[in-house]
Amino acid sequence: MNKVKNKISILIVIIGLAIGLIGAKFGISIAIGATMVVLLGAAIILDYQKTVILLGLYVFIDFIVRNIAGLAVVSSIWDELMFLGFICIFIYKLIRYRKLGFYKSTPLDFPIVFFVLLGVFLVFINSPNLGIAIDGLRAVVQYMLWYFLAVQLLDSTKGILKVYWVLTITGTLLGLHGIYQYLTGAEMLGNWVDSAENITTRAYSIVGSPNILGAVFVLFIPMSIALLTSDHNKLRKFIAFCMTVIMAGGLFATMSRGAWISAAFGIFIFILYKNKKLILPLILCAGIAVLMLPSLSSRLTYMFTDEYKAKSSQGGRIYRWEEGVNAWSEGNKAIGLGLGRFGGAVATNNDLSPFYMDNYYLKTLAEMGIIGLSAFILLLICVIKWCTTAVIKERNGRKKDLMMGLLAGALGILAQNAVENIFEVPMMVTYFWLCIGLIMALSMDKGRYSIRDKRMI
Repeated sequence: MNKVKNKISILIVIIGLAIGLIGAKFGISIAIGATMVVLLGAAIILDYQKTVILLGLYVFIDFIVRNIAGLAVVSSIWDELMFLGFICIFIYKLIRYRKLGFYKSTPLDFPIVFFVLLGVFLVFINSPNLGIAIDGLRAVVQYMLWYFLAVQLLDSTKGILKVYWVLTITGTLLGLHGIYQYLTGAEMLGNWVDSAENITTRAYSIVGSPNILGAVFVLFIPMSIALLTSDHNKLRKFIAFCMTVIMAGGLFATMSRGAWISAAFGIFIFILYKNKKLILPLILCAGIAVLMLPSLSSRLTYMFTDEYKAKSSQGGRIYRWEEGVNAWSEGNKAIGLGLGRFGGAVATNNDLSPFYMDNYYLKTLAEMGIIGLSAFILLLICVIKWCTTAVIKERNGRKKDLMMGLLAGALGILAQNAVENIFEVPMMVTYFWLCIGLIMALSMDKGRYSIRDKRMI
């Protein structure tokens, strides 16, 4: 029976791939069907939990889809297609395991849904251009929805750990590429440094932006540290240590001050949780690194110069922040200028804003007003509260470390959002909500994880 099932599943995948190739050339509707067929077939063959690994490979899938000519037709909607495919997998799970109607609720369900509904409400009452408003809403809330599917599809710590390792390995591969770019002096794709700074290259890997590449490391470095502290297997501890070092090297190669500071914050949070006695040695190591690496120290100290402040006020972050606050204050302060109309990707693509805000919270204030920003901050407070509660209540030491690694990385991303539009990048907001989903899924899986069980990783 299993052999027949496997053969049928393989046949489904082959047919889906064939339809996908045809659809990529002749029509998006065929590609949509093919995506669902392929993912559903993968769920049957691999086990539905393993398909979540695809989310961990988001950055690579996105790069491949956008750089293969035959897939250009789906390059802008492939992640939406995958989301629909995962919904099909969830339905398959309910039917296959006779859990129709079964839904795992979490404390974050309502806060997320409330924020989404508020966004829909703001579209209806404040949308000078409905199409732009819908695009703006999609950019803000669409990728939050991965949280729900991650929680629903991940049923065991073993499955969660596989996704955990895929995420950190993804960061490691990007770190290796970033280090290679830095050592070989890769050409910078934009005006990424001030003319007064003596920096000739910044790593950006396949992500295309040093700051966003840095955000990847901000999120994943605390996770690799958690793998290092939580495992008792010497080989896996060594691998986790190597991944941490490589990602730290990639982080340095980005020359992203915001990412450096945010990563330091995330690591500090993890060390504070793990062992307060390590805080002083951590600070000493950071100080030695600043002294030993001239490019790091010069890039950091340049922020405190009068020249930097003057140039930032003329056309840099300070100027953009002031413009954003002015635009908000001149409009409707309660509901903002309207979604998709200032400081983000949708606004710049529609020639409504000349720049990114370089502060996601101010961008939210400008577009959604005090009401929208308050709801967003409330959502993040709920995320921090319930994730922290999950860590505190967890009694298994290894799971607690893994959950704290996820939370520390997520807090680092929230800090970096104060100087970058991190949540404007689909990859990053997907990774963020996937990590939050992993925390909740780990907290809900009780009694299946032994601290001595080496088979779980």
